Amino acid sequence: MSAAPPPALDEADLRASLARHWSMNDDPDAAICPFHAGAKLHDGPDVFFKAGEAHVRASGLGGNWVVTRYALQEEVLLDPARFSSHLSIGFSRLIGEDWPLVPLELDPPEHALYRKLIAPWFTPAKARALQGEISALAVNLIEGLHGADECEFMEAFGRPYPVTVFMRMMDLPQSERPTFQGWADDLLRGATMDLRGKAAGAIKHYLLGLIAQRRARPGDDMVSSFIAAEIDGAAVPPDRLLGLCFMLFVGGLDTVASSLGFIFRELALRPGLQAQLRADPGLIPAAADEFIRAFGVVTTFRYATCDMDFHGAPIRKGDLVELPLGLSSRDDRAHGAPHDIDFNRRGKRSLTFSTGPHTCAGLHLARAEIRIALEEWMRRMPCLRPAPHGKIKTASESVWAIETLPLAWG
Repeated sequence: MSAAPPPALDEADLRASLARHWSMNDDPDAAICPFHAGAKLHDGPDVFFKAGEAHVRASGLGGNWVVTRYALQEEVLLDPARFSSHLSIGFSRLIGEDWPLVPLELDPPEHALYRKLIAPWFTPAKARALQGEISALAVNLIEGLHGADECEFMEAFGRPYPVTVFMRMMDLPQSERPTFQGWADDLLRGATMDLRGKAAGAIKHYLLGLIAQRRARPGDDMVSSFIAAEIDGAAVPPDRLLGLCFMLFVGGLDTVASSLGFIFRELALRPGLQAQLRADPGLIPAAADEFIRAFGVVTTFRYATCDMDFHGAPIRKGDLVELPLGLSSRDDRAHGAPHDIDFNRRGKRSLTFSTGPHTCAGLHLARAEIRIALEEWMRRMPCLRPAPHGKIKTASESVWAIETLPLAWG
């Protein structure tokens, strides 16, 4: 006579069985490489519950679900009907308000209306048209290092290179770059919610002033184009206009810079990769795609719109779902030998730029910036290595990043 099956767990017990303590800040391995540290989560469960309400987006929820696998993250990102983006990042709530990042925190069909406003600025043709300007900027920054034998890469190139491109598109004063980057860093990785809230308030105050200036004196920049645009025959509402500018401001100041830090650290630690690219520059486009595959730096969130059993997890309406895209970068179910950087890898599919309605609008520009950076560094600089002085410092909060990267050459 066969034994009776064990009784089914009730919902509270099931949620408790899927609970897992996880904080990148508590894992010393994350200070070395958040991607290797995060991959530890792949030992299961594929969806788990993390207690804690550190950010206002999780207020009152007791914690949030974390989705660890490529296929399941993709399922969430492709299904806005069950997983809403509304206020899922929560920057405005840091200052007690409720306007959304646009279009990032909008769901279909409203999302598509605003996506159309930003799309012309980030087409493949626009990225191609900017290539000369981007290359000239890269060359200028690299030439400025000649005569030295080391640098702090993030300060010398990793941040100013993509951020300058973005600031030119928004026609922002280059002299303010350090201030803007400080705000973005505090907003994304500040040690306290108070510090993040002050950064959000500073950015909002600056952008409202910028919008007023552009209303009075329009130019050929992105902000002026949004002011002149119409949605359903009417001007863009003030809260949506602020949300548009805020989203682009923060995204333009951080994401590509963070990616470049990880890419150039990998090159410095593995001179064989540099040798491949120097011997065959034709590999560089494939190398850019492989680095993009390997280094998904963004963590995004969604709110459940209904009760559901999501691959064994009892997710309920209103629950918060966390998607660290860096975990999909290193998922061995999606990528063979995921920690290896293989420029000849077949099928470099990734979620680094998200997927579905919220696929990153700037992906063509970001890919071009990464490719050009690789081309110019491999062409103009000798073999890179970690500098003997200084320390590589990583960050694994919100947008994973390299904060300092001392490199030497020659």
